Amino acid sequence: MTPASISVVIITYNEEKNIRPCLDSLMALDYPKEKHEILVVDASTDETPRIVQRYEKVRLIQSAKGFSQQRNAGLEAAKFDIVAFTDADCVIPPDWLRVIDRAFREERVAGVGGNAFPPPATNRFGLWTACVGHPAGGAIGFDANVERARDGVDFVAGCNSAFRKSALIEVGGFDPRFFDGGEDVDVSRRLRERGYFLDYVPDLTVYHKPRRTLVSYLRWNIGVGITKFNLFEPSLLKLIFQPFFPLWFFILATLGVVFFVKNPLLSIFLWLGLWISLIFALWLAKKPFPLLLKRRKKVGVHLLSCLTIVPVLILLRQICINIGQLKKWARVTRL
Repeated sequence: MTPASISVVIITYNEEKNIRPCLDSLMALDYPKEKHEILVVDASTDETPRIVQRYEKVRLIQSAKGFSQQRNAGLEAAKFDIVAFTDADCVIPPDWLRVIDRAFREERVAGVGGNAFPPPATNRFGLWTACVGHPAGGAIGFDANVERARDGVDFVAGCNSAFRKSALIEVGGFDPRFFDGGEDVDVSRRLRERGYFLDYVPDLTVYHKPRRTLVSYLRWNIGVGITKFNLFEPSLLKLIFQPFFPLWFFILATLGVVFFVKNPLLSIFLWLGLWISLIFALWLAKKPFPLLLKRRKKVGVHLLSCLTIVPVLILLRQICINIGQLKKWARVTRL
């Protein structure tokens, strides 16, 4: 069977540290050269466009900054009907387009998504951050974020996804309101509302660089909070009464310190009880966590890390997400 023609789109903003390994991996794709093209849609102020221009087979497109705006620019410029998206901080395995090609041989498929595992050389902290299950399932796998059903999956993640161009055009492309994230989930929703089928393909994998320091991890999750606000637009009241709203955590931590000073032994038992409760809650409410415990040997993390460090990172993630939501709420209300 003749391979499908595929346009690969990478959107970039100040990715001079990441774009070269990404493009090098795309240059090594095991796919007929005449059957695919590579487009970089750039809004950078650093050296990213000059690095991209060194790759003769890559088409550079200048664009205004914005997740949706840049994806739409790539969509418009794409020559082929299957459009694959990945991020500049991803390294792509050689069989990536062949997996996409096989997935789209089923006519009902309008979009597919896959895993975003951390690269093999990831440091220990980076591996721990990937164990929280994001992006696209992180070290656990994308099935940590979605359930495969007869009618497909709810969404696909933008860092490792592919769509029929005709389907994206029919739903109006990516919504420009999602300037700072959430555009992949939003377009997935609109495709499903039109009756299109989205699928998770377990063999479809990219290697996504995780956050290697605590500061970068916290900043990233504040950005995730902005994305979540874009998708759900919660009121201030809903934000405040979320369990991990920063104010409640600060009050609890302050009370814990005061109580520890007065009753150190009892305080230790109480905090231990709260920790066990957190682990139990993660087991019941968060699909990624039980999957992590089940796949920890394959992922390469110890059980102790799963029960101590990863829950701390999940807790910090939720707090930062709430901060990001509050930040975006304040920005929106000022407009």
